[in-house]
Amino acid sequence: MKILGLALGLGLAATVAAPAQQPAPAGYQIAVDLQNVANDQVRVVVNTPPVKEAQVSYVMPSVVPGSYSKKDYGRFVTNFKAFDKKGKALKVTQPNPNLFVINKAKGLARLEYLVDDTWDAQQGDDYIFQPGGTNFEAGQNYVLNHYGLYGYLEGYKMAPYQVTVAKPADLYGATSLEKKAPTPTQDIFTAPNYVDLADGPILYSRPDTTSFATGGARIGVSVVSETGQIKAADVREIMRPMAEALTQFFGQMPVPKYHFLMYFPALGSPLISKDGGFGAMEHSYSSVYFLPEFPDSARLRGMVQEVASHEFLHMLAPLNIHSREIGEFDFRDPKMSQHLWLYEGVTEYFAQLVQVRGGLVTPDAFREKMKEKIDNAAKFKDVSFTEMSRNILVPPYKDMYQNVYEKGALIGLLLDIRIQELSQGRQSLRDVLLTLRQKYGPTRSFEDSQLIPEIVALTNPQLQQFFDQYVIGSQPLPYAEYFAKIGWRYAPTEQSKVLAFGRLGFGYDTEKQQFKVASTAPDQNAFGLQDDDVILAVNGTKLDMSNAEKLLRPLVEPTSAAPVKVRFQSKDQKAPQERQATPQEFEVELTNVVEAAPAPTPAQQALRTQLLAPKA
Repeated sequence: MKILGLALGLGLAATVAAPAQQPAPAGYQIAVDLQNVANDQVRVVVNTPPVKEAQVSYVMPSVVPGSYSKKDYGRFVTNFKAFDKKGKALKVTQPNPNLFVINKAKGLARLEYLVDDTWDAQQGDDYIFQPGGTNFEAGQNYVLNHYGLYGYLEGYKMAPYQVTVAKPADLYGATSLEKKAPTPTQDIFTAPNYVDLADGPILYSRPDTTSFATGGARIGVSVVSETGQIKAADVREIMRPMAEALTQFFGQMPVPKYHFLMYFPALGSPLISKDGGFGAMEHSYSSVYFLPEFPDSARLRGMVQEVASHEFLHMLAPLNIHSREIGEFDFRDPKMSQHLWLYEGVTEYFAQLVQVRGGLVTPDAFREKMKEKIDNAAKFKDVSFTEMSRNILVPPYKDMYQNVYEKGALIGLLLDIRIQELSQGRQSLRDVLLTLRQKYGPTRSFEDSQLIPEIVALTNPQLQQFFDQYVIGSQPLPYAEYFAKIGWRYAPTEQSKVLAFGRLGFGYDTEKQQFKVASTAPDQNAFGLQDDDVILAVNGTKLDMSNAEKLLRPLVEPTSAAPVKVRFQSKDQKAPQERQATPQEFEVELTNVVEAAPAPTPAQQALRTQLLAPKA
């Protein structure tokens, strides 16, 4: 995973009937009604497998793989009822939001309930990140993450599942699951067990789907764009060079198929959470995205490439390299692995590395991205990453989760530098993980305590000290020492002179679709702007989302001493104003300076080339 109102229920007797009476395969037979949706609620009917116990619990997940926070999907279930083979209601108790305890369970035949979608829920601390949730937009589109719709009977998680979806005829269900469509209004999906079912989300929408082949894999792209301005064909052309870079990185694609399920909300969409969170969530053969409809094509391209690269690289870890805690995931009461530094940190590092090796970004841009991660990591206290990972669901560690993408990626970078240095370029972090993938793969787990010793055994005994100090231990990362190995210069602080218009920031008001001045005062910037002034134009060009980066960036980071004219509207003035200013030179203290050495030694240059240059 990477992170960039509910109303009345339906009558349970008025929608989808249980599947037709006919010989059915053993396991769960589930009916989902997408034809009769009201108040963002979907009716679910579950024909259960035979139960041997007198009492059984139906479990809705608390936490799911690829997510590192509690979700408690059971709180979205209402009107839960259980019936025996004769249609008689069985007694059900609910000791917690995710657990429905059914008595006289040996006679259990059917469950019925309503599910509210998560995207429209009140946005508080327990709000579910959209790529891991559900969206029921009646007649328009549906995002079906299965763990938000149904669960499993305790002890029967590995029984087979068949899900029959009644749907509008004009909607297409994009997914990596096995699928049959016997009629235009019915889809049937199958999975060998709950784990595999939950691993295959479905995006229903009016068809906007395309695909392409690379590295021996068929890559599918399905898109929902709220205003229609982003098309699957556009995303395909963004994805193609990224996928080719991944093929180059892996040697060939590690899976025969993969599907990108992408939802683009409009910038003023009510679905966007209050903090504007965007991102994606990985699965074995697909990933789900919730990304803004940027009209700026360059910004859209950069965002999609970076997020998609990260999610796809989860092919290595944790999908092919994972501990028993993930391989035998407990949806009810999960035990967390200690290796978030690998699952998310190294994945994020590789997502950046793939782009520079594939020529999608420059080495300078890669270095700037690492500097940005150092800045962001500095906001968090240095703690043991293994300890944080084991306890990521509880305070104080749950509030440190974002650091797995910052310091975690830097751990990956420094670890890669050290492995290549110790092996004199004969081995890299990528090589180590490909070896582990070959040994373990999707169906075999490693013991959590044995991963680091195994990596050390595959590389060099000296690597143990790195893990002891910076992964298991909590020592600050040695940026200066390690960056010097590849001809980069690092300084925690440094005096310098820069051109600037003073203190100036900008924010975007999604409701009014306006760019507003932020983090300043009239005496702190050359234009005399104040907070909440609305920027209308820069140098005579009207400002909008498509050109915002191009026009506003030079106001924050000018690259020349040329004057700039700004047209703006103050809330205390009736008419717009226009002012011109010239950037001035200021003495500043820079933090976390990362620069390429002007004259690297042959050894530094060789190691930098090994690290960043494309590999044959």
